[in-house]
Amino acid sequence: MSYWMKLFTGWSQSLLDSLFTFSPKLLAAILIAILGLYLAKLARRYTFRLLLKVTKDEILSRFLARVLYAGVVVLTLITALSNLGVQTASIIAVLGTAGLAIALSLKDSLSNLASGIMLIVFRHFTKGDTVELNGTLGNVEEISLFHTKLTTPDNRSVILPNASIAQAKIINFTSNPTRRLEWTFSVSYESDIRRAKEVILLALQSESRLLEEPAPLVGVGSLGASGVDFIVRAWVKKEEFFAVQIAVNEAIKLALDEAAIEIPYNKLDVNLISKGTL
Repeated sequence: MSYWMKLFTGWSQSLLDSLFTFSPKLLAAILIAILGLYLAKLARRYTFRLLLKVTKDEILSRFLARVLYAGVVVLTLITALSNLGVQTASIIAVLGTAGLAIALSLKDSLSNLASGIMLIVFRHFTKGDTVELNGTLGNVEEISLFHTKLTTPDNRSVILPNASIAQAKIINFTSNPTRRLEWTFSVSYESDIRRAKEVILLALQSESRLLEEPAPLVGVGSLGASGVDFIVRAWVKKEEFFAVQIAVNEAIKLALDEAAIEIPYNKLDVNLISKGTL
């Protein structure tokens, strides 16, 4: 019985000695982790505000703030483990090997991640822009690390993988402050083209949202099968593009009708030949 008591007493004393020796390190590691996480959140918040004030780009600012946050968190964990006496070099090596295996299994996702970083850094478009990506037209609502979200003119949400965007043609309709409108109107060959041109110019002058510079252009573009084709070009502010396009279409049609200038349409003449005339 005395043997077991001595064994238990020795084991208890050893445990207490270990706790007294290890407790300060454990407490210090916990404090390092708490302080590091707090500093990481603080750094993310103030970095985002500073970058947003400097760059005026919410997506880029948020991305760089998150990168800084992740870096501080990793550094905090390594420091806390080192304080506990853990060999962090071996942990880093294991994480590197695991990271390589994960990278091979998540090749497509990492491709989207890399493409997302490129889109955010190079800023071919940003939130609020009207773009055409992979044949889809819409307003950019979100650019994340893995996908880009568009809202189409009919209010549908379209989510595109970043890898497909990086390899596709990108058309940004709002990167410049102005856009050019272009129409084609046809008048019959019997109409006076000088009068038709004058009527179209007057219709353009009635639309106050058209820019004076560059000046609107009206000219004969081609001689079609059914009539003379006029090309009409004018410039507007980018945010007024669609509204002015519709308004000018209507204004020119009404002006041509009022001036009794015929807008031709395809006609098919059928000649019937009786058998007796053959």
